[in-house]
Amino acid sequence: MGELEASLRTMKSGPERDYFEGVLANRTGRVDESIRLLNRALLAIRASRKDRAAVALEHLADDYNKTFRYADAAKVYDDLLAHFSDQLSGDQLKGTKEDAGVAHLLGGAPTQTITWQGSTHLKTERNAIGSLVTELNTNGVREKWLLDTGANQSVVSRSFAKRLGLHPLPGFGQVMSGVTGMESPLQVALIPMLKVGGAMMRNVVVLILDDVDLNIKLPDKTYQINGIIGYPVFQAMGVITFSHDGSFKAGPTASPGMAGTQMYMKYLQPVIECKTQGVVLPFPLDTGASGTVLSIRYYEQFHSNSKDWKAAENTTGGGGGTLRRKVFVVPQLDLQVGTRVATLHNVPVFPKKIGSDRDELYGNLGQDFVAGFESFTLDFTKMTFSLGAPLNVPAKH
Repeated sequence: MGELEASLRTMKSGPERDYFEGVLANRTGRVDESIRLLNRALLAIRASRKDRAAVALEHLADDYNKTFRYADAAKVYDDLLAHFSDQLSGDQLKGTKEDAGVAHLLGGAPTQTITWQGSTHLKTERNAIGSLVTELNTNGVREKWLLDTGANQSVVSRSFAKRLGLHPLPGFGQVMSGVTGMESPLQVALIPMLKVGGAMMRNVVVLILDDVDLNIKLPDKTYQINGIIGYPVFQAMGVITFSHDGSFKAGPTASPGMAGTQMYMKYLQPVIECKTQGVVLPFPLDTGASGTVLSIRYYEQFHSNSKDWKAAENTTGGGGGTLRRKVFVVPQLDLQVGTRVATLHNVPVFPKKIGSDRDELYGNLGQDFVAGFESFTLDFTKMTFSLGAPLNVPAKH
């Protein structure tokens, strides 16, 4: 991203500049600007640069989703699939069809809004699979919701949707699990009012999945997820801080982003830049994952220096089942964010594609990435990510 920003400073005005500026505006949270630039660029590049037109339409649909203009997003997806599907890889085409299906289901849905009625300061705890959850009272029903920055949308199980009294919108779609790569049928519904501390959300979109698709099966345990808070809710709250002492703060009471690193968006997922082995690389941040994993892109870049990597088998549990894959294990991984360094141990790296969007970047940062710090903050107003002070770890003797 830094190279693109530098190039734009000297690029002449015109469709090419509009295209690159529009994509960058999308990635850095300037959505209205991105919509204006990409629509203008598309007038010129639809015929001359089909590859760029496809990318522009992908980002434009994402812009409309982020601003809750679901019908506009559906039209853009239809345009992309009808005229530029040959520019998409197999996985991209599959994902675009899924996203288009959800956008069509939401075509007439009202805009999500937020009002503040006080501070948001909630207690969190770890569930049986190591993820952070907090208890919310929604429609008079108390339940623990998983706080997942890696979730593109908020999600509820079908049985929980019934307890909440939700009425699914007509139609069905499909979604692929980022963990297992398995497809699951879904419906969508709107929560008229979702209270997250002092934040009052209205018209919150939730995907409804069958209970079995949110039943996490691991070798020694099973855990049923009923509710997941995803990106649109976090983004609406502006600044969110997770603390090691088990608290979640959002909005005016959250810690302002300290000097850290630039945060970008890969559609509806936060991506942060970390420096490792002298190279700055992008990694998605997924607080719903207990551990960090590295992708085939990391393997391809660093496997020549992999003398101390050991072959192993990785068991990945998620909605719909469990998968076992051959991996290598990196004994120690240092990731620098601003002036902080997170040191992880025994991190699995996949030497082959796993058939999900994790293949596109360098891995997926889980809870172990932030476990050694007093707090971490995602600031969607400034698009930055920062780590708090390191925890005092007793010296080993």
